[in-house]
Amino acid sequence: MTCSRRFLNMPFSVEREVGIECYLTETDGIGGKIKVRPEDFVVREIYDLEFCDSGKYAIMEVEKTRWDTHKLIKELSRRLGIGKNRIGYSGTKDKDAVSTQRMSVWGVKRDDLERINIKDVSIRFLGYSNRNIHLGDHYGNYFDLMIRDLPSIEEAADRVDDTIREAKEKGGFPNFFGMQRFGSLRPITHKVGERIVKRDFKGAVLTYLSHTSKYESEETKEARECAKEEDFKRALKIFPKHLRYELAMLNHLVKCPKDYIGALKSIQLGVRTLFVHAYQSYIFNEILSERIRRGLFDQCMDGDYISFRGNKNIERTDRRRIKLYESLIEKRRAFITAPLIGYESKLNDLELEISNSFGIDRETFKIEEFPELSSKGIRRPISMCSKIEDFQRQTEISCKAVEDGLNLKFSLMKGSYATSLLREVMKEDPVKANF
Repeated sequence: MTCSRRFLNMPFSVEREVGIECYLTETDGIGGKIKVRPEDFVVREIYDLEFCDSGKYAIMEVEKTRWDTHKLIKELSRRLGIGKNRIGYSGTKDKDAVSTQRMSVWGVKRDDLERINIKDVSIRFLGYSNRNIHLGDHYGNYFDLMIRDLPSIEEAADRVDDTIREAKEKGGFPNFFGMQRFGSLRPITHKVGERIVKRDFKGAVLTYLSHTSKYESEETKEARECAKEEDFKRALKIFPKHLRYELAMLNHLVKCPKDYIGALKSIQLGVRTLFVHAYQSYIFNEILSERIRRGLFDQCMDGDYISFRGNKNIERTDRRRIKLYESLIEKRRAFITAPLIGYESKLNDLELEISNSFGIDRETFKIEEFPELSSKGIRRPISMCSKIEDFQRQTEISCKAVEDGLNLKFSLMKGSYATSLLREVMKEDPVKANF
């Protein structure tokens, strides 16, 4: 196969920008591309929810093709004549995919849902509940996807099997936050978040407005250059209309030229929160990369924080019990974690070393100017769980050669990125791979 060799210390530059500094596996990548067609990337949320014949909330299963979750909720609320806040959902799904997820709607009946007819959307009524669906209610996601544009499909299938085998021997696939977390074509959300937590609000706004990407149009690049020069009036005139967050910021800055806090508040809370979360994710990726480089991906060390399967408790390791922890980790009954750092985070020596190198401490994430963006912090497993044993469906990673590509099927716990598993298999430029 004509595919470049990319080993442990050779990620693509765009990945290094978001803290993904290495590969775990040394098996050659297969290259290729995903999402050539919408049906090439099928994702279905996995739940353990019960329904009944009555309740305040109508529960529906929604299958959508090339629909952004937020835009679909806006359209559903318009069709039903209700506010968007009456529709609950567990997770956002990739637009360039066929995705199936459940939603709850307060105060509507089965007939109301079954009358809805939206192109490329299928709605199936499931029942009622007295509890709405919240963010994070699903346990995991099931993926059924195709990798295309492969020179030799059979050889690629063998190589995928080798990569899976190697990853298992080394403790699983690294649970990196994928490029989507930061912006696949313009990865800057973490850079904006860094400036917010460091109280450089002008820098946060100008980074978001002026940072360019080679994948953008000349019109957009010109508008960003105007923003960089702080010519906000001209930038507002020429920014493309679909870039609504940039336009909201610019509208505010034209009225109040020095009010950068106000400019950030002009965009919706969910987007502002994403900036801070992306910066936390970037630091997580850097910590995970460093553990891989030091040979500590599946090695428990004194002071690590361990989570246990089926238990939300986090336990700090003790050197006297290291062998017990390592046995539990090997059996996939326990997981080494790394932090999404916040003001209540407890860090081990390696995590402190890396956070200090970025000039931050835990109190950095207590943001007085934006209390709604302050974060206590959480911990996340550094290894991806690719077998969800708590469900009736137990799906190992399967790989099958078909006529025009490779078909991969697997389940992941919620919050894990399919593209982070695929990057170890493909070892391809994230943009070329269509991540």
